Amino acid sequence: MHRRLLLVGLVLALGLLAVAPTGWAAPSRQGQGIITYPSDGATVSGQVEVRGIAAHPNIDFYQVRYAPGANVVADTQWQDFNIVEGQQVQDGVLGTWDTTQVPDGQYVLAVAVWGKDDPNNPYFSFVTNLTVNNADAAATPTPEEQEPTEVPPTPTVGPTPTPVAVEQPATSTPRPTPTPSTDLLSTPTVSASDELGMSLNVGQIRDGFCVGGLISVLLLTLWALYLLARSGLRWLLRQRSQSSSRARH
Repeated sequence: MHRRLLLVGLVLALGLLAVAPTGWAAPSRQGQGIITYPSDGATVSGQVEVRGIAAHPNIDFYQVRYAPGANVVADTQWQDFNIVEGQQVQDGVLGTWDTTQVPDGQYVLAVAVWGKDDPNNPYFSFVTNLTVNNADAAATPTPEEQEPTEVPPTPTVGPTPTPVAVEQPATSTPRPTPTPSTDLLSTPTVSASDELGMSLNVGQIRDGFCVGGLISVLLLTLWALYLLARSGLRWLLRQRSQSSSRARH
């Protein structure tokens, strides 16, 4: 009898566990707060963009903070430098930490994400062993701050060409072809200037010859007219004398 009751109770207990409401299970992690930059042990200076993730399905706000010291302890004194309400960040900038406002030394960073439905259960992420060193960063100028040194351009001199002796094949020199001499075939011309010892103008001689010919023709014409006029005058005189003789008889 006792064995049966024990067996029935065990079966009932297993059944209750099988049909137990899901609310009895451990709550799942809803939010996420992670710092991806800077990482543990890094050295920073100036304005530092803290990057990471701040996510929650029902986010209330997230805060980014720092504290002096290499690690997180019970009495760590946190200082918030960025608090953002109702906004999630996925692999982006959570906030900018101005390290020039704190002394050089060891620090820790943290991000805390708060949800509206679990205000007492923030999601934390820590970065430890951070070193703030602004003194060395101020002493060493960055490449952007250094003034570029102007270097005069060096003229590029090309290589001096080396003369190369090119041997040309020996060519046979053609024998000159004898040509008939024009001096032997042509009749030597002797100019009148060479014979007379004076320079004659052929054009003037031609003009003079033409003028002389015209004068000669004119003289001959005048002489022929004179002879014709004389013959005519004699004929008239002869006719008159014959007429006078007839009139007397």
